[in-house]
Amino acid sequence: MNGYLLCLGALEPKANAGWVIDAFLSSDVDIPLVLVTAAGGGHNAEDAGEPMAAQGARNVAGSPIRFLSYVGSSALVSLIRGARAVVFPSRYEGRSLSVLEAMLLGTPVVSPTSEELAEISGDAALLVDPCDVDDMAGAVTAIVNDADLRRELSQRGTAQAAKFSVARYRERIRSLYASLA
Repeated sequence: MNGYLLCLGALEPKANAGWVIDAFLSSDVDIPLVLVTAAGGGHNAEDAGEPMAAQGARNVAGSPIRFLSYVGSSALVSLIRGARAVVFPSRYEGRSLSVLEAMLLGTPVVSPTSEELAEISGDAALLVDPCDVDDMAGAVTAIVNDADLRRELSQRGTAQAAKFSVARYRERIRSLYASLA
């Protein structure tokens, strides 16, 4: 448990996997990076900007980077729960559910500063510029090495995720209908 950093996303330019690899390699961390990825949109690792060092280190013994191409939903939940933190480096994000899932499971999150994800994550994630490797590397170093920060983000994350629960959604719908009556 908590022995790796997790990144989820397709191997395509908008997913920014290459940037998180660069940030990881330039950060000051001593745990592995596990990337759960799939080729997307006809792209491959080279198209995604995966650094040559990472391409050469794909699942080689002793490499700090591990690639998983597909995991089932229960394995994915276990991976998220077991991660020290989850990094979402996407430049264009329409799937904020992954951020909510990680927060709901109590796993600290590093998320892009996009409007959609900043609104979803609130103050419960470390927000980074997804196009700034140094910013991302600093966030990776901070979240991996600072147990107090992780504990705080975990607590904030579960509270933030609760705002998007089915019960809260029903409450907002009831409120809306009541205001129309």
